[in-house]
Amino acid sequence: MLGRTCDISTRGFYFRIGQGLIVGMKIGFSIMPPWEEATHAFISGRARVVRVEEVSDSSIDQVGVGAMIETYKFGQAESSAC
Repeated sequence: MLGRTCDISTRGFYFRIGQGLIVGMKIGFSIMPPWEEATHAFISGRARVVRVEEVSDSSIDQVGVGAMIETYKFGQAESSAC
């Protein structure tokens, strides 16, 4: 599933997707903050869905999801430059 992160803190994050999730569901995530695009740094881990709300009638990003981070790690994607 691919979503758009709207807000992130040390304890959780809020994102929008085109499909609904269930409160209590465990999800894996990988977030690349926009200020890290040049370095390809990212945060990945596991989170638990704590809130689900319909935010738009559009089929794209119609569901807002709040998730509480349970575990995380920082990483850096390998550059494709030679």
